[in-house]
Amino acid sequence: MVAERGPWSSLSRWALESYLKGDIGKALLLYSRMAELGYEVAQSNAAWILDKYGEHSMCMGESGFCTDSEMHVRAHSLWWQASEQGNEHAALLIGDAYYYGRGTERDYERAAEAYMHARSQSNAQAMFNLGYMHEHGEGLPLDLHMAKRYYDQALDNDPASKLPVTLALSGLWVRKNYPDSFLIHTMDSLPHVFPRIEVWVDEVLLDEGNATILTLFVCFLTVLYLRERQRRNAAAHPPQPDDAPN
Repeated sequence: MVAERGPWSSLSRWALESYLKGDIGKALLLYSRMAELGYEVAQSNAAWILDKYGEHSMCMGESGFCTDSEMHVRAHSLWWQASEQGNEHAALLIGDAYYYGRGTERDYERAAEAYMHARSQSNAQAMFNLGYMHEHGEGLPLDLHMAKRYYDQALDNDPASKLPVTLALSGLWVRKNYPDSFLIHTMDSLPHVFPRIEVWVDEVLLDEGNATILTLFVCFLTVLYLRERQRRNAAAHPPQPDDAPN
């Protein structure tokens, strides 16, 4: 709080002007200096520049320009400092870093802790991620009821998450009613085919307007539901044997 109210806040204006002029290296240098002074916004901005611009950020490492590994480590450190000051987006990115192993060792338990921190600040994406981890037993106990609860919380906090939450709840229904089925194995293989499912959804389903895949998926779930209901009705009302002939 003392740092963010000090007389050296002019560095922030200087850094912003440099960024707007396209001098990314200078902006990173100034934001990094402010980050050391304790500015949460500067910590977030410096980390964002490292993630977005990569080698064009002019990041300096131990022997010249930063390697990819050094940039990930530095960005992770800056996001962590910002999350410690209550930045929910930074906490979410820390969780992603631990979950995917970017700039640090993959650690599902620490990812869950970071998502919990972001969730405490009503971050819908963190709630969705916690639901996914409960659904698959990654860093959290396998618990489909808790998964549903987190998915519902994500939708309550952000109505824009209706599409991914609807797909997630549909997957939960299939997982509960058709365990060890071919569809479950197909669903579980998707993260390996598309490491970032949300990017795939944005670029394929939303940006390109390709709703065919989603429509087919919903139709398939509907068919499964109707067949299952028919099977249960048949089991509840078995056919009566014909009367014996006289």
